[in-house]
Amino acid sequence: MKIYTMLGDRIRQKRNQLDISQERLSEMCELSPSYIGLIERGVKRLSVATLIKIANALKVNADYLLGDSINYDNSEIIEKATRMLNDMDDNEMKYTYELISNTRKFLKKSNINKTIKK
Repeated sequence: MKIYTMLGDRIRQKRNQLDISQERLSEMCELSPSYIGLIERGVKRLSVATLIKIANALKVNADYLLGDSINYDNSEIIEKATRMLNDMDDNEMKYTYELISNTRKFLKKSNINKTIKK
């Protein structure tokens, strides 16, 4: 099925980006290296628990790994934001979270979001 091939590609791309071998990823997830290879080739259908283990090991969310298989109204914005977040270190991510949280509080308090045109 196409979704499993795409999922495997995303896992492989992120693993390579982080310079993690299949063997190391398998250790981090308590899976066999051959199973990781099968997942990356789209041969095996992984469970939600396995998807979460892999996402945590790669420090990404499941949405990132599932990519285009999840449809959002704002999918382009979400994808861009996810890419930015995935490239941040822990301090940058904490700071960004605070900015987003405070901006959201401001928008709700001032009702400005009702006047912003989409």
